[in-house]
Amino acid sequence: QPALETPPCQTTMIAVLVVVFCAAVAEPVRVGESCGFEEFFDRNKQGPGIHKWRHYFPYYEQEFMRHCGATATPVKMLEIGIQSGGSMRMWRNCFGNMLDYLVGVDVNGMTKAWEQFGDEPGSVPGNVHVEIGSQADPAVMDRINAKYPKGFDIVLDDGSHNTRHMVATFQLAWRMLRPGGVYFIEDITKENVQAVRDIIFNATHPYDQGVRIKGHSIFDAIYDNPGPACCRIRPNSVQSELEYVKMYPMILAIRKRAVPLRSLYADKHGTKWIPYVEKAPAKKPH
Repeated sequence: QPALETPPCQTTMIAVLVVVFCAAVAEPVRVGESCGFEEFFDRNKQGPGIHKWRHYFPYYEQEFMRHCGATATPVKMLEIGIQSGGSMRMWRNCFGNMLDYLVGVDVNGMTKAWEQFGDEPGSVPGNVHVEIGSQADPAVMDRINAKYPKGFDIVLDDGSHNTRHMVATFQLAWRMLRPGGVYFIEDITKENVQAVRDIIFNATHPYDQGVRIKGHSIFDAIYDNPGPACCRIRPNSVQSELEYVKMYPMILAIRKRAVPLRSLYADKHGTKWIPYVEKAPAKKPH
């Protein structure tokens, strides 16, 4: 759930602004289909609490809608930080019969009660589970990895919002993200934005189980093509594994490719070509 101390949205922020680092074109939004997350939120006036920034709902739709509608694919979801339970109920309700299982993680033992959502109608019976422990504890993540070996299509970090925890969780939970899945971090503000710098731009932090090339940040690796500049290149491991990195206002989304990228190549079509202009040699000073 959102950190209560998080400042309100700045009036200068454009809500639809998206900064994207892509190694390929992202999947287009399917017009006319909706998971109904915001509609559920608006109906949820009683019972388990749910606290969400309004501008998040379009991003949920964009990143998770492949699991909704007529062409939906089944979804396995890990939500880190479940607090009052309302968001778990939203995921289960909106994904419906497409939800294979939903696993929540929280340090508060009282949240174990939200497993009761698995007994409600509208989805697969008994498919809601709660694991108690810290998101930054390797033993907790190892336990979850062993207990749910099929992994997760969505990993959503809405936990402590602590910079160190966010970075550690990415490194520990990335391995559990299934091919085609999305790793989603929300409530990123000036207080914890260093986590994004560490995850995307830092090549030398102490966690080593996430997507990484030794000595390279994710940002550098996306653009660091081995071999000649053109026109057929073997991708490095980050380019092969990552489909895209998106920066929404207060959110980071990283999608793992459904199928590894095997080659980067440029084709040439056509019969008429204007030659490249050769760079003129520099004039020698008199």
